[in-house]
Amino acid sequence: MLPHFNWTDYFLAVAVIATVYYVIVGALFYRQEIKTFFGSQNKLWQRAEKPPPNG
Repeated sequence: MLPHFNWTDYFLAVAVIATVYYVIVGALFYRQEIKTFFGSQNKLWQRAEKPPPNG
């Protein structure tokens, strides 16, 4: 029954299943943090209005 599966197929299936699992768990437990991160006005890729002071 299983001889036609090779190790590449096995590791690919495990990687896909693990990725789906962690996306679901992350969405369930960190929903508020994800909303805050993507809905915030201060995005990481936007430049700050004032540069930090040199010290």
